Amino acid sequence: MGWKRDAFNSCLTLATICGMVMESPSLGYAQYSSGPGAEMRAIAEPEGRTTGESATTIIPSLRLAERYDSNVFFVNGTNLEDYVTTVSPQLRVTHKNQWVGVAMGGGATGEVYAKNPGLNYVGANGMVALNLDGAMNALLPGLSLNITNSVSYTPQPPAFAAPTSGNQISDAFVQGLQARRANSFSSMVSAEASYFFSPYMGVSSTFTDSRLRFGKAFTTPDGVVSSGEFINTNFQTVTSGVVVRPSPADTISLSHQYRDASFADPDRGERGFSTQGAIANWSKSITPDLKVVGNGGFSILSQRSGIYPVGGVSVEWQGVYTTVRVSYSRAISPSFLFVSGALVNEVVTGAVTRQMAEPFLLSLSASYAINRSIPDSSAVRFESYSVTPSVTYRIGPSLTASLSYTHGEFQRAFSGQAIDFNRNMVMLNLLAEWR
Repeated sequence: MGWKRDAFNSCLTLATICGMVMESPSLGYAQYSSGPGAEMRAIAEPEGRTTGESATTIIPSLRLAERYDSNVFFVNGTNLEDYVTTVSPQLRVTHKNQWVGVAMGGGATGEVYAKNPGLNYVGANGMVALNLDGAMNALLPGLSLNITNSVSYTPQPPAFAAPTSGNQISDAFVQGLQARRANSFSSMVSAEASYFFSPYMGVSSTFTDSRLRFGKAFTTPDGVVSSGEFINTNFQTVTSGVVVRPSPADTISLSHQYRDASFADPDRGERGFSTQGAIANWSKSITPDLKVVGNGGFSILSQRSGIYPVGGVSVEWQGVYTTVRVSYSRAISPSFLFVSGALVNEVVTGAVTRQMAEPFLLSLSASYAINRSIPDSSAVRFESYSVTPSVTYRIGPSLTASLSYTHGEFQRAFSGQAIDFNRNMVMLNLLAEWR
């Protein structure tokens, strides 16, 4: 029942924040994201608005989808395919004035399975992002604060997230690990504060709290219940350091990073690990179309005092008709499947989109991940990849249709056992947004 209490408490926190925002005339009224980076700040700050203006945008949307899914149970075997209907209404509200930028969003996702009606479900998601730069800067020039909270309830937690620009905080639970079907509740809260005492130098600190809880597991066609593989996990990260801006196109930081993971393992009780180390980050806009973000450093694992290199790089190029994003990251993350402990996680993602004739958009995205336990890399190993080509056609100002195909391969090895499965999906998707 603990995961239900966490779900209720997080939803209550979201409701309280929303209520405070809507109640105060000075804040006005208040999209789902994995991190509080520049993308969320862009949502809370509508483009083209000046500091003194106040603006509110409300965008309801409805997604209808039909898909063929070759493996609805995420296991290896037969009789796993199904035809699935998805209905997902969502609502996004943004507001900005001279003091605060607010973005709120949420909705539900319902799915109906033609062959396995026992898998029918209704999930939910919500988020709040607060950009308090205006209010903080009024109190102390150079001070900024951004807070986000996102929650999700679903029986099919994702293995990969869509490729994003390198200034986003990645979700520690979306690193290529694909759990079997089980009710899950995830929550991510982030607070990012900085103070620039000159145009060229300042200090910054970011705190992230991620929680993952599992409830009911689903029985596969061969009668196997997968509840034993899930571990409730908490993961916190604190990153603090000095930021230098030698030019308008360059940002350099040197930070200390502390991470702590705790597990509620039914077989071994409460346990966990922690790491700390240093990491340097460099962000550079080489041209107006090309941006590169790189970081590197080390982490010391508490359990064995081992030193492990961490870091990554991302490249984003936005042309007139083509956008390319490529990223690589290496980090220490918690394992929430089979065995609780630390994993060295490496993820490579890439996405290319091409605008053809005005209504047509072609895209290709791919992700690869390998996770290995430390200090013994042979104890647990997860390897996976996913490839998705798609075509999108804009039917009208408010309606978009897309057709996509996804192929995924997942391999898991632990305690001398190997488990692998694949998944193929063909989806026709209709999205209506009323802007």
